[in-house]
Amino acid sequence: MNTIIKKLTAAASSAVIAVCSVGFNYSFGADTEEKTYKVHFELGDDVTIVPDDDGNVPDIKDREGTFNSTLIIPTAELQREGYYFKGWTDDNVYGYIGGRVYHIPDHDVNITPVWQKKDDKVYHTVKFSVVIDGEVREDYEKMVPGEKVRAGALVEIPMNVFPRSGYTQSGWTDGTHVFAGQQYIVVGDEDITLEPNWCKKYKLTYTVGDADRINGAVKQEYEVMETGAVNLQSNDRFSRSGFNIIGWHCETDGQDYKCDQKFVMPANDVVMTPIWNPINYTIVFFANTGSSKDDIRVKGKTDTTIQVPECTVKRDGYTFGGWQRDDKIYQAGEDFLIEGAQPGIGISFKAVWNAEGSETTTTTTTTASATTTASATVTTTTLSGATTVSATTTVSSATSTSSQTTSSSETTTTTTTTTSALPSDVVYGDSNGDGSVDMSDVVLIMQALANPNKFDINGTDDNHITEKGRTNADVWNTGDGLTTEDALHIQKYLLGLCDITGKAEMTSSPE
Repeated sequence: MNTIIKKLTAAASSAVIAVCSVGFNYSFGADTEEKTYKVHFELGDDVTIVPDDDGNVPDIKDREGTFNSTLIIPTAELQREGYYFKGWTDDNVYGYIGGRVYHIPDHDVNITPVWQKKDDKVYHTVKFSVVIDGEVREDYEKMVPGEKVRAGALVEIPMNVFPRSGYTQSGWTDGTHVFAGQQYIVVGDEDITLEPNWCKKYKLTYTVGDADRINGAVKQEYEVMETGAVNLQSNDRFSRSGFNIIGWHCETDGQDYKCDQKFVMPANDVVMTPIWNPINYTIVFFANTGSSKDDIRVKGKTDTTIQVPECTVKRDGYTFGGWQRDDKIYQAGEDFLIEGAQPGIGISFKAVWNAEGSETTTTTTTTASATTTASATVTTTTLSGATTVSATTTVSSATSTSSQTTSSSETTTTTTTTTSALPSDVVYGDSNGDGSVDMSDVVLIMQALANPNKFDINGTDDNHITEKGRTNADVWNTGDGLTTEDALHIQKYLLGLCDITGKAEMTSSPE
């Protein structure tokens, strides 16, 4: 009786890792059509299938499937003269019993019955040996007692794992094959010794790479054992204004992988960086006329430049003063660099309308060369149905550049912004006119913006928003028309985070 004790060498371990890595590797742009493989059950000429309790003979069918897809091993019992039926195998090493899951490999396979001779009197030992740093751990071996069985037996691998400094145990090995807990090994005409499959742990690091405009975390680290298969992070691991993650680039092997793809850890540290994809925005220029049909939409990707469009509509009693984004006003024909927005936030401009006869809207850029102090005086004047807010700002110890005055010491610049007067019968937030403010008002606003032909003024839906409803819904930057910021402000009001009265001043974002 021969006893085989096989050691897992470094070379063998490297070979296993290499094979696993190739199996899961993915290259963007490659042909990803999955190939199917045949699974054939070869019973033999002298084998019969035992009928079930109802007298029916089970049908053992061949199968086809893609790599790593699954099928259920048949539960039928087989008979052969002079033998006991013990299970199934595809290589005389790994055994499978009826009802268990079988993973289809990356090649065609023949699955055959495992037979044990009835008159065989020779027994073989299956031993689980635990040696750590040259020391036999008898205390551990008592937890996984060996078995004496005859050739053809299927022995179940124990689930036990044992600690070893700097390593993680992943199943058991005979020196060539690795068996997970609850798998089966087919016993042949020899003794078998299995040892813990020790795997070192290595760092799997995710980092944003050389990228700007990052929101939040820039690095994540995990410990993963070699040969361990993990799912790579999803596309929301990091946040970058103006970009989405469409995959991961492995700095270690130079390959690209999909988000959530399985990755087999090699015997070294690994660094993954995102594959950043610029967002293609639809930039909205809100005309602030009360009708979404007057709004202008321009498409453009992050880090590209678009040209600010001409305003194609007019308002009685007003002159167009430009397009405002945050605290800057752009004129038609100017270039605008799309630097992107935070995830979930769009990019928009609002038309500035100046009452006829008022001062023209200008923009002032101030660059401070020393400590800057400022004082401001605000006056309010009523002009025929409109409210004008004028601000006078004095900047000291700074250089100010504008279209009106340039000075190296002190500059006074007047900027006038005009919005429509606030109606007296407005019920702020009540977009659907039911007399109360709730989430249904938020929903109607979003429907009107997303599908104006159906839900905006004169929409085809019976419950479309009315002109009065639009006025009620304009709760943020009152006078700029219906926007998503109005819906957000109402939601914040419902949560008790803010008040909900109309505002005459123009600001850049909700409170």
